[in-house]
Amino acid sequence: MNGWVSSMLCLSIVLSLLLKGALTRKSQDLHCGACRALVDELEWEISQVDPKRTIQMGSFRINPDGSQSVVEVPYARSEAHLTELLERICENMKDYGEKVQPSTHRKSYVRVISRDGTKMDLSETKFDSDVSSSLKFVCESIAEEYEDELIEFFSHEAENVKDRLCSKRTGERVEFKDQGL
Repeated sequence: MNGWVSSMLCLSIVLSLLLKGALTRKSQDLHCGACRALVDELEWEISQVDPKRTIQMGSFRINPDGSQSVVEVPYARSEAHLTELLERICENMKDYGEKVQPSTHRKSYVRVISRDGTKMDLSETKFDSDVSSSLKFVCESIAEEYEDELIEFFSHEAENVKDRLCSKRTGERVEFKDQGL
């Protein structure tokens, strides 16, 4: 009887460790996918703004010499525009679905509605309210937690924002980066 109990205890420990590993991977896939989708959506929204559109930034107070310290900056990458985008961008997660890679069982998140009307290959893509609500929740968490970094990266047209933010800053997927995921 005592041997049976210790065997069952060992089996339950092994099963719980395996389950924890699977749940951790699922969480990492979700966080990585939401982060990458967030960056894609921000990049697309920024690209849709007329490059000639500007916004006045600076102080509207009049200096002793009668001048003002106002500067015109491109609106697309202004802090005001980026802040506005971050408040609503996660709504776009409803346009994403979940795709499972058969060989590794890793999940990735892909747009299921094209922006330009082209036909998309949605084979083996799951899109439902559970997927989109999970993505939206994680997207909102990332946008809130990393708002300053996102604004900094996008206001200065930083390169490789996905890699810099979604791998290094959030810590999600760093261990998978060498495997090309």
